Amino acid sequence: MKSWWWGVGTVLVLSGCQMGTRWQTVQGDGFQVNFPGSPQQEQRTLETGVGEVNTHAWGVNRPQGSYAVVLTDYDQPVARLADSPLVWEQLKVQAQQRVQGQVTQERQVTLGSYPGREMVVTIPPERLAGGGVAKVRFYFVGQRVYGLYAIVPQEQQGDLPQFFDSFAITKNSSPTPTN
Repeated sequence: MKSWWWGVGTVLVLSGCQMGTRWQTVQGDGFQVNFPGSPQQEQRTLETGVGEVNTHAWGVNRPQGSYAVVLTDYDQPVARLADSPLVWEQLKVQAQQRVQGQVTQERQVTLGSYPGREMVVTIPPERLAGGGVAKVRFYFVGQRVYGLYAIVPQEQQGDLPQFFDSFAITKNSSPTPTN
């Protein structure tokens, strides 16, 4: 799984660009979540070790942090990825490299019957003034992986539950495989 969104989030937080500060519920492709402002959307097709995949991203940036939901569609069920040590180790390495921090927490999570994984990366003060936190959560739903990402300064950690706890699947995600 390529992770272009880590670089985008880091650049956005460090740039201090403001797109909005009012929390609002956003309906995405098969999900809803609270964002601190109106998200911008982006779509990409990426070449991966399992072939070409389509990604769709919704993201908000403000001086107090960056928040994104990225979904990736695969041509086969993805629930087995939730328990794959290899996949999880690759994601941890990518997270640490992108934000130049250290994974300080990781755990399995669920959303209803959907398996997931979560990690928290501590960002040192030399990388983000005053230090910060990057939190990532993945849910494995049908043939889709939903990734939730937040990068915030240390003093804004209290905003994270409003984003992560608001995420909900609004339909069963089983895109038609492409040939």
